[in-house]
Amino acid sequence: MSKRFFLTLAALIAGVIAWAQPQEGGPWTKTFINDGITYYEFRGVDEISGAPQEIFIIDWDMSNTHYALRYTWTPEMTVTSSVFRRENAVVALNAAYEPESTVLKIGGHMYSCMPNDSVMTTPVPNWKSEAAVYVDAEGHHPVIAFDGKGRSIAQQREFYGSSAWDNIFTSAPMLIDDFEPVGAFFVDSTLTAEQLKAYNYEDPIRHQGVRHPRTAVAITKDNHFLMFAVDGRKKGISEGMSARELTRFIEHHFHPQYALNMDGGGSTTMCVRGQGDPQTHVVNYPTGNKKHDHAGERKLFSHFVIVEVPQNPRLDVREEVLNDWNKCSGLDCVYDMSPKASTPAPKGYEATYVSHYGRHGSRYAYTKRAYTVLLDMLREGADAENLTPYGVELLSRLSEFWDFAEYRVGDLTPLGWEQHQYIAETMVKSFPKAFGKGCVVDAASSASTRSIVSMASFISAISRVSPKSEVYAHQSMMDIQATRPNQGGENPFRYQGPEAVFPYAESSEEFFLRRFPNYNDVLERMFKDPVKAVGSRALYEKIFFNLYMFVAGMNSLPEDVRFDVSPLLTPEEYAVLWECDNYERLREYIKYRTSCSSIVQDVIDKADERLSEGSRGADLRFGHDHVVMALLMVMDVDDFAKYPSTPDDLVYVFQTFRSCMATNLQFVFYTPKKCKGDAEPLVKLLFNGEEVRFGSLEPYDGPYYKWSELRAYLQERIAIYVD
Repeated sequence: MSKRFFLTLAALIAGVIAWAQPQEGGPWTKTFINDGITYYEFRGVDEISGAPQEIFIIDWDMSNTHYALRYTWTPEMTVTSSVFRRENAVVALNAAYEPESTVLKIGGHMYSCMPNDSVMTTPVPNWKSEAAVYVDAEGHHPVIAFDGKGRSIAQQREFYGSSAWDNIFTSAPMLIDDFEPVGAFFVDSTLTAEQLKAYNYEDPIRHQGVRHPRTAVAITKDNHFLMFAVDGRKKGISEGMSARELTRFIEHHFHPQYALNMDGGGSTTMCVRGQGDPQTHVVNYPTGNKKHDHAGERKLFSHFVIVEVPQNPRLDVREEVLNDWNKCSGLDCVYDMSPKASTPAPKGYEATYVSHYGRHGSRYAYTKRAYTVLLDMLREGADAENLTPYGVELLSRLSEFWDFAEYRVGDLTPLGWEQHQYIAETMVKSFPKAFGKGCVVDAASSASTRSIVSMASFISAISRVSPKSEVYAHQSMMDIQATRPNQGGENPFRYQGPEAVFPYAESSEEFFLRRFPNYNDVLERMFKDPVKAVGSRALYEKIFFNLYMFVAGMNSLPEDVRFDVSPLLTPEEYAVLWECDNYERLREYIKYRTSCSSIVQDVIDKADERLSEGSRGADLRFGHDHVVMALLMVMDVDDFAKYPSTPDDLVYVFQTFRSCMATNLQFVFYTPKKCKGDAEPLVKLLFNGEEVRFGSLEPYDGPYYKWSELRAYLQERIAIYVD
């Protein structure tokens, strides 16, 4: 019998038994990135190639559905680390360099289907798309199939182009097919290096016969997805592998059922959250700059990413918003001052300390443009006799309102004061052991007047309801890291971190035009000739963005100056405008994750100090909506840090109405009533009075988390955004 028969038989036997993970020690190191994701590094002489190697491997247990595999496409070629940041990924890996030889379909949209028969001036052999990785819509169950083998390029186009799969990526060569190590026989192993170099550079014999940096993916029989980045072209450090050597390495150490080679060479790049370079999270040493560092990335058009996925998306959010004019108001939504359900603390625990961040209460619009853009358009329309009867009426009402509001822009309204009175009273009554004689309440505010007045309302209510509490309030530059750390160049202590990259390609205006194509219906209610009324103004950024703020802000105004704006927008139009604003706010706020991480650190530091001293009371911070939204992303509260693959699905996890006027986060710390052995403090987080969760962190009991575990989780989250 042939040698190949025995090798194949051995592989099949290995596939039947449980696959063995490499053991830590020697050339191997092993790191748990998250529950379900393990990261391996191999550094040393590999016994199969007989050469020094540096190899980086991710093992994702696909039974853990907190994660999903996605493909990405960037029309302008992009380095892997940029895609890693844009996708908020746990892992990113290069996929393909040449769209001409690749099939890439994402979410049912075909981005590339081998459009040409040549790469540069070289004919593309059909082996370049012999096999494919398929992913279901959820991204939980990738499949590798050797189904393009033997087909011509035209046949491959037809085959993959007509596939029912929504997500397809093709590549070659197939390394392992149903446990058979086909990549070990892809190239004649007797060919010398000189003989291999005699072939055309794009010929599969040369392409896969010589040693290069390599990228590969694999799937095991027991539902593990593996990613490999093999470095190369560095003599004595990492010399790379041929397809044969890579096949044997993967087979020997991981025994997968299927494995497929990706683009390698200068493309090979892997990013892993919290590993490698502290800024880019690149773990291997790409060859683009010919140095042994993490900076030599090549720009590509496609990547694989493993991302965290929402566990409890609000799938009915559009209906929720459509049926609630207040929620349609997004960031101008007024606070819900109704009682909230509360889960009793575990037996033997009581609340003794609260750490809080709150947004200022209801206000007039923060910028006069929310009033003046529409007012100017109406005035111009009146001068040009371009107003409809409703436009004439609206001009009259808005002119009268502006005479009252011009010098109140940004000011807290009476409703804003009332909201903080209610929240403070509720806090004291809900956690009486944290307040009263001997307790200390420390309050700090951003420099914004509306935030300072909100703080004044809050502490006055505490002093009234709990007169024995010791209350102190302050505002200074030294408070900036705890209240508004993103305040531009005014913060000398500002945290630094990796560049924030918006996860979607569409501009806010493009998103608006696609989601709200009938925008002229709104303009025609006010203007006889909408085109003339718009003039040179940017349609979304200048007009509809401010028009939305104007309508949304009516909720917060005193009743005697508020007027009915419902004729301006139908509920359906208002709901779509909310969605457009929601998209724009993610674009605006995503960059604040790094700077606002200092508030999470402040929560940790002050809690540690309070707990060590046994001090009761509260630490209060007052600021702004964009800070709250950034905090939700940093801590991944209720999946706020997770981005769906398409922008239309963003609303399921990211909703601006949750950062309403007077929105607040309360870390409530519970300590044992009596010293009980190893009992430790527990914490629950209230978001606008409702109990919420921290990402995928498992609670101790109901909504309660052990402080030691939550503290470690928060530190890990900060590390994602802070250098």
